Amino acid sequence: MDSPADMNSPATWLELAEMKLDHARQIFEIGLYDDTLSRAYYAMFYAAKAALLSEGVDLRRHSSAVTKFRELFVITGRVDAEYLRYLGQAQSARERSDYAPFAPVSKEGTEEILNTAEAFIEKIKELLK
Repeated sequence: MDSPADMNSPATWLELAEMKLDHARQIFEIGLYDDTLSRAYYAMFYAAKAALLSEGVDLRRHSSAVTKFRELFVITGRVDAEYLRYLGQAQSARERSDYAPFAPVSKEGTEEILNTAEAFIEKIKELLK
C-alpha cells in the first residue's frame, strides 16, 4: 500500500479486509460489539471490492458493489448465495449499530457476524487464487 495506484489492486483490498477483520476481533475481545459489527462489515465489503476489482469493476457505493457482486459471482454460481446473505446481514447489522446506536447489540449476534466475515473473506481468497 505504498502508492495510490495500489488502490486498484485486488490484493490491496484483500489485505485491508484482513486488517479490518483483525481489528474487529480485537474490538470484540474488549466488548465493543457495535464497533465490532462495523469493522466486520467493512472487512467483508473490502473483500467484495477485491473480488470486483479482479473482474475490472471498481464501485464505491456499497449498494452498487453488493448488486454487482451478486451479478458477477452469485448468479454465475462462482460463489454460493449464502455468502451474499452473510454480506447483507453484516451490512444491516452495521447500519443498525451506526445509525441506531442505542439499540442493544448481543455478544452472540456479534460473534456470528464476525464468524461469517471470516468465512466470507476465506471464500474471496479462494476465488482470487
